[in-house]
Amino acid sequence: MSELNFRAPELSDRDWANELLAVSGYRGCIYTFGNNYVWQDVFNAQICRYHNFYLLKNTDHSDGMPRFLYPAGSGDIAEVITALKAYCAERGVPLLMTANKECTEQLCAMYPEVSAVPDRDGFDYVYNSSDLAELKGRKYHSKRNHLNRFYENHWLFEPITAANIPDCKAVLEQWLNSGDLDPDKGIEADVVMKSLDNYAALGYIGGVLYVNGEPQAFTFGEQSAEDTFVVHAEKALLNYQGAYTAINCEFVKTIAERYRYINREEDTGSEGLRKAKLSYHPAFMEEKYFITFGGLS
Repeated sequence: MSELNFRAPELSDRDWANELLAVSGYRGCIYTFGNNYVWQDVFNAQICRYHNFYLLKNTDHSDGMPRFLYPAGSGDIAEVITALKAYCAERGVPLLMTANKECTEQLCAMYPEVSAVPDRDGFDYVYNSSDLAELKGRKYHSKRNHLNRFYENHWLFEPITAANIPDCKAVLEQWLNSGDLDPDKGIEADVVMKSLDNYAALGYIGGVLYVNGEPQAFTFGEQSAEDTFVVHAEKALLNYQGAYTAINCEFVKTIAERYRYINREEDTGSEGLRKAKLSYHPAFMEEKYFITFGGLS
């Protein structure tokens, strides 16, 4: 019988989970407890503590196949892989995993039967915080123009607190109801709302942007690696030119001295998102790979 007991993450898991996640120091957005908690219903996410490792399992709703995140923590990784193989063998499925480039190379060296395929749509965009805070140089000329148009307004930036979370929810509702409502937009809105409902408990950090006293944009996220902050959400209304540029810039200014890098997550294969994320000139991509172990044991 497998030693692994996966279950839905609960807010009470945050402390031990963050402790083990911090040990590995991975920069990927998926290596954050808040991300795993708020998306659990969408990806059927479950977690498990195995010795000093944090394990995450997502299950594909279409075929019921589980996929595991490369374990975070400390100890004998081969022992964890053996336990995961046994867990999958009991269920008659292959061991499937997601890993960053470094961990993928390690797995391929340890297990000759492993096959690895890059998940380009899942690559995280990681930026120098100084670039996003200052927008210096010719490559950010158009961004500065948008920012300057926004700064012509009577604006105010505030950190997110319990007092202004209702303002964030108001922006979210207006964002949701603008344009065409597709299922993915509704799912994302539900996840962001769950994040705001549990903002303090998840230890998030963020900010709200106002124009003439009315909320126009907000953003928030959490730390992954010691030098990296992950932006989980950024929403802005289109009432004022440059609102998205401004909320990004003003928030990063508040954390740039603490974090060298800002991870703005993946583009999920959206051409529009990919163009927007590339326009901010990432310092590097946090690559992710789909790993398949041969056999069932």
